[in-house]
Amino acid sequence: MMWQVKVQREQVEAVVGVILRIPSLVLAELWFRTSPEKLTDQPDDVTFIITVIYYLSLFFALALAALPLKNLVYLYIYTLSAGLVCFNWYMSHLFVNTELSQESESLMFLTDSSETQRVLLHLLTQCITAAFICYLLEITNWTRFVFLAFVLPVLAKIMGMPSDVISGVHNFSTIFTILLVAFTVFNNLSYTFETVRVLLRKLSEAVTEFGWIPVILASWNTLHVGIQLLIFWLYMFISHIYVFIKVGNSVIIQEGFSMIILAVVGECCATPISLLALSVTVSYFSYFILTFTKIFLQGWRGYMNDNDTFRGWTEGGTMLLIAFQTGLTDLKPIQRTFLMSILLFIVVSSLIESMYEVADPILLSLSAAHNRNIFKHFRAVLLFTFLWMFPLYMTYSICQYFTLDFWLLVIISSGILTTFQALGSLTVYSLFIYDSLRENSWEKLDDVIYYTRATVRVFEFLVALFVVCFGLKETLVGHWSLINSAILIVHCYFNVYKRLETGWKTFLLRREAVSRVESLPQATEEQLNSLSDVCPICFSTMTQAKVTSCNHFFHATCLRKWLYVKDTCPMCHKKIEVKKNDENQTGIVVENNYVHNLMERDDELSEESDMSESDTESDASTEILEEDNDQIFDNVEAERAALQTIENNAA
Repeated sequence: MMWQVKVQREQVEAVVGVILRIPSLVLAELWFRTSPEKLTDQPDDVTFIITVIYYLSLFFALALAALPLKNLVYLYIYTLSAGLVCFNWYMSHLFVNTELSQESESLMFLTDSSETQRVLLHLLTQCITAAFICYLLEITNWTRFVFLAFVLPVLAKIMGMPSDVISGVHNFSTIFTILLVAFTVFNNLSYTFETVRVLLRKLSEAVTEFGWIPVILASWNTLHVGIQLLIFWLYMFISHIYVFIKVGNSVIIQEGFSMIILAVVGECCATPISLLALSVTVSYFSYFILTFTKIFLQGWRGYMNDNDTFRGWTEGGTMLLIAFQTGLTDLKPIQRTFLMSILLFIVVSSLIESMYEVADPILLSLSAAHNRNIFKHFRAVLLFTFLWMFPLYMTYSICQYFTLDFWLLVIISSGILTTFQALGSLTVYSLFIYDSLRENSWEKLDDVIYYTRATVRVFEFLVALFVVCFGLKETLVGHWSLINSAILIVHCYFNVYKRLETGWKTFLLRREAVSRVESLPQATEEQLNSLSDVCPICFSTMTQAKVTSCNHFFHATCLRKWLYVKDTCPMCHKKIEVKKNDENQTGIVVENNYVHNLMERDDELSEESDMSESDTESDASTEILEEDNDQIFDNVEAERAALQTIENNAA
């Protein structure tokens, strides 16, 4: 079965645009690596011409990078045509030099077959090249014959002219071609200026309407600059590896394969262009690693449901920022090699941490959801084993090459923290698996998980505190510097103070949730039997439950987890208050007893009122009873008002 792949026009244009713009990066890289100031043994006029060409090449690189695709194709056509004209000149120059060196008779080629072949080959080459130039420039009128100017020296040879005349004809063809090119450039100069003016006007309008940052981001995505930099750096990396193996450096080769890679990577970031390309390459590499991590754990479906295109750019940005801060491009090759080892350690540590952030919720979801796919569990455990072992290996390796100081301790602390976090996640995962294998749910599971995670947080805090103490020791006893002090302050605030503040807030929230749950009454067996329902949070049967003030039943553990987030009932959203201590509880009981006594007194007064109305034997007794009834009714109304007030207070 043949697969039919439909390629859209936009995709083809994007690929062509990327291919045509990569030479601009090569020109920019060469521009940074060379300088006309190094030409000290050249005449002034030659130095001036080379300097002009040097700066014009930068503008040409900018044109290749920024022109629209249509104009870019035209620019390549004219550039290729100019290159073919130079090729014709070079072939004519070789032909004339051969004639001058032979000093033979002009008609000798008629009797010498090899000479005849040489003359015909030059003639055919000049005609084919001129025809191809006319095809590129779409010239169909008589002016196409002017590109046969370099055929004239060959024709002079065929006509039997001497060598000096042939050389003169070649010089005439060269001058004629230069004048032709100058006339063509001058004729199209107005079109070039108009194109540049239109592009600048559109750029100004876009910046005025949207701002610089959106325009730069839109241009980056439209021109696929990231892909260009990636391909450019990979091409440069492969080229440098070939040159390195071809030339060889016995000192670095003896250090092993890793040192060779570091040396080549260090050489591929000697200019701002190559350093930017390296950072983009690191970003794409990190994106592929993180995406593979997600596919490895969840399969292709998990990747399609959550495809974060910005994943991995943190590592590239970190690489670029630290490289500029340390002046990587200004260092010597051997210094750049050793600094690159530290930079790559930082980037890999950040990548390992990002892998942990991607994998941690997937691991916990496997255990909490009671997933029975053994291969998914095996892959997750295997990945987390790598996540806690590999940072330790990197830390051990880098400590073999460098002496431990404050900066190195700050760098390796990230990998150590990732190790603790991965071990903590594996422990929590194991607890969930153990709970799923039990017949009954583990009531203390939430507490054990909390203490496990709290232990990991304590280790993180201790590591950060140790780094701060080590930095203070170096600042007070060793060499003091402003940068070290600034890093120490930032590290102390974010990694010590903020961790301590976050941990304390978590502890207070948990303590409040526990106090709320413990203040609620425990459901009796009669209540649970009459309810005959499941927990509304976990949908499991309830052998024990807590009863809220709104008369809803929940597992104590489930309700506590809910109260970590909200302080209301999960069913009716009524606020769950913490009940008072025993004295207040006693007060409430006294108030309830007093309400009950008032209600009994109310019934007695009502009975006495009924009895007084039925007694009408004498007027004197009737008047006395009426007065008593009025007094009784007043007392009843007062007692009912007091009863209502107490009930409101109790509620």
